[in-house]
Amino acid sequence: MASIFISHAVADKKLAELLADFLKQAIGVPVAEIFCSSLADNGIPFGTDFNTYIREQIEAPKLVLLLLTPAYLESAFWMMELGAAWSREHRTLPIVVPPVAFDSVTKTLGLRQAWDITKKEGLIDLRRMIVPLTTLEPRGEHAWDDKRTAWKTDLKKVLRSLVPARKIDAAAYQVVTERVAELEEEVSDLETQLDRQKDLVAALEKAKDRKEIKAIKAAHAGEDGLQEQFDNLLDEVKFARPDDTPNVVFRHLLMAHYDKEGTIDWQGADAEFTAAVHRNLLRADDGYPVRWDSKKLRPLAKALDNITAFLGSEDGRELTEQWDDSMPCEPDDIDFWKHHLPI
Repeated sequence: MASIFISHAVADKKLAELLADFLKQAIGVPVAEIFCSSLADNGIPFGTDFNTYIREQIEAPKLVLLLLTPAYLESAFWMMELGAAWSREHRTLPIVVPPVAFDSVTKTLGLRQAWDITKKEGLIDLRRMIVPLTTLEPRGEHAWDDKRTAWKTDLKKVLRSLVPARKIDAAAYQVVTERVAELEEEVSDLETQLDRQKDLVAALEKAKDRKEIKAIKAAHAGEDGLQEQFDNLLDEVKFARPDDTPNVVFRHLLMAHYDKEGTIDWQGADAEFTAAVHRNLLRADDGYPVRWDSKKLRPLAKALDNITAFLGSEDGRELTEQWDDSMPCEPDDIDFWKHHLPI
């Protein structure tokens, strides 16, 4: 009876052959000490009953090597070999083969010690495990090094030819199902929006003057449209903020636009405001007024004017009426900016 039993799926014959060849050529395991059902020299004798012979071989091997591939985990027959090894408490080495997840073996299947076959250093541990199990044929270190070096290249070729999984587990199926439902809902929403846009285009094509066009747009915008318009104006303020402007300085600029800048805290933020003077954000005059005429700040002044005008419009008032009572609505209130911007 063979000392080493290689448990594998029929579809993974090439991988089992690569492993068996490494055991023989690199480590020196005798042919007779390896059972691998797919290989002529290590498999089932001609004319022998397949099931009976495998049951005999799984009775008392010194080591069971489990090639855990997608095909293996989907095969009821080969999973019975795994069960047999468990029930007889044989020494086993689960060999995890991508795309099988390592966690699915060490956690889901409860096999705590395993080898990721793509980790080349595992070959050394494999040899250490096998050496005391049987009488090995002599192999020189050069043969060992050559085969270990070739392993990585040979393994890549074999892995590319493996049969992919044909099933997914229940958890993965549930995730996919939920995502499909989400996408179906998104498609429904998009179809509704598309219908609204078609109606809007049709109405605009019939409009005769600017006032009528504005009324049509407002009628089609609704609550979401007004919020989107406000969010776009907020984005303009964000983009117009001069690069590398500290929050303390940016708050000062915002309030200065509404003539509420107050006195600069030179003791608490001396470096920040000194840098603002050097970067032409503030004048070096008495009171350090903001340089709204500078190229850096003109976009910010325009963006603030736009958002102020919107909030003072009929659309803006309609939007703010929909906000929670605790939400500040006036742009000259620093709490308004603290609520809507990360400052």
